Amino acid sequence: MKKTKDTDYLHISTRIRCVEGQLMNNTQLYRLAESKDAQEAEKLLEEKGWPAFDWRDMLKLEQVISQRRQQMMDLLYVHCPRPEMIEVFRLKYDYHNIKAILKGDAQQVDPTRLLSSAGLIPPRELLRMIREGDLEGMDPVMAQAVETAKEMLERTGDPQLSDMVLDRAEKEETLKKARESGSDFLTGYVQRTIDCCNLRTALRLGRMGKGLDYVQRAILPGGTIAPEAFYAPMTREELPRLLAGTCLETLESQALDALEGRGFALLDKACDDLLIEYARFARQVPFGEETVIGYLLACEAEYNAVRSVLAGKNAGLSQDKIMERLRICYAV
Repeated sequence: MKKTKDTDYLHISTRIRCVEGQLMNNTQLYRLAESKDAQEAEKLLEEKGWPAFDWRDMLKLEQVISQRRQQMMDLLYVHCPRPEMIEVFRLKYDYHNIKAILKGDAQQVDPTRLLSSAGLIPPRELLRMIREGDLEGMDPVMAQAVETAKEMLERTGDPQLSDMVLDRAEKEETLKKARESGSDFLTGYVQRTIDCCNLRTALRLGRMGKGLDYVQRAILPGGTIAPEAFYAPMTREELPRLLAGTCLETLESQALDALEGRGFALLDKACDDLLIEYARFARQVPFGEETVIGYLLACEAEYNAVRSVLAGKNAGLSQDKIMERLRICYAV
């Protein structure tokens, strides 16, 4: 596919620079976390363009986030020279929906309320396709994964095994779309998400004492680090050698702590920070594909941050705990 030039992104980059100021910055998110009541929280959100809603209703919050995400996607689809780049970030919602449908049907529970509208396939259409076995409209990678995961769930009753099949397919299809987009920046981002996922998976499975066969099925191909590097048992001696000279090198301290069971949460945060730092490069780019991708990631970061803050408040957490959970850093 012919690559676009950075100058092709002048128009969309200008539009993004005009609207990115509507995103909440760290100071404003901290103020939200410190708000004393619903009225104050609602006021802060409304100042940044969020519609009025009862923040104590998490279902309503998800509806608002879905609406804002759709508005953001519409902007990018209309003005982006290579709109297929946006599809890379929508695939995860399709695979989330597939998991929910397969598990719901296996347990004879209606999965409708768990389905997201942010994917490429409308939830009701995806539900029909899976239940009727009409998978021709899917990408072949997705269709094969649905059939395999469904059969595995019916045969074993183990949702973790079916999830592994779908996770592998998701990353394969996502990486394929990233490469087809012609964006080296986007491809690099997807590859780093695979590396981070593999590191966390290898450490968790090691703690659980899983065998090599299980590990090989769980580790995903396509990252900047060969999947075979994660097959060997993780030790304090081997882990630094594995990470040295790779994009994960800065995660050594958190990975060693996780290896010894001292907190995977810090490793998860470090992985998030690594990906955000990669996307932060978009700040130095006045126009180009990086600006589009950086803005999309910044919007998703805002949604996650607002969700984290309000969920903490609804759970009755202290302000200190909410602030501790608030992990946000913008890429634009």
